[in-house]
Amino acid sequence: MNIITFENTPPLPLEPHFKDIKAANYLMQHLINMMEDPIYVETGVSAGRSISFILQKCPSIKRAYGVDFWSENTDTFERSGDTHYSQAHSDRAFLSASNRILSSGHKDKVTLIKEDVAVAVDHFEDNSIDLLFLDHYLNKKDVEECLPMWYNKVKVGGYFAGHDWIYAGVKKSVLNFREQYDIKPLLSVSGGEWVWKKDGNI
Repeated sequence: MNIITFENTPPLPLEPHFKDIKAANYLMQHLINMMEDPIYVETGVSAGRSISFILQKCPSIKRAYGVDFWSENTDTFERSGDTHYSQAHSDRAFLSASNRILSSGHKDKVTLIKEDVAVAVDHFEDNSIDLLFLDHYLNKKDVEECLPMWYNKVKVGGYFAGHDWIYAGVKKSVLNFREQYDIKPLLSVSGGEWVWKKDGNI
């Protein structure tokens, strides 16, 4: 498994990493800041805007993990329609993510896993994550596969969350998953973000 840490990498000059309310993972900071020494996991890191923002807004984070394969792909969850991203684009995104982490002031808390989510999930034990934010999926099939794959990795009492609720492929998949496994906790949606507090495993 391709594991990347930054403890032995010199930091870059500190920069503030801002996000606006329309951006992915803007609202999760409030949940994270109510936790004590949380373990935070984000899939779909891309250029690192979200994870660097969360690191700066949530100083209580004990460890932050970012998962992304940083490979050539086609994203069907784009407002402009299917969008193809080359390997060169993904390589630039990985470099940007690394630089944002190095300039966040919290580089030593971060582990990147440069793998497909189906591989990276094995890095985590069941009931080990305080807040999981899913944002890697490129199509409806990705959503359907990742929900049961990752669900038990989140602690009972932790938060299972994600992005792109505005797309029917995400919304329908999440609702079907909840129905299939009789998941009762309240589902909260704000803009593109969705989340609920786990009350049990599947």
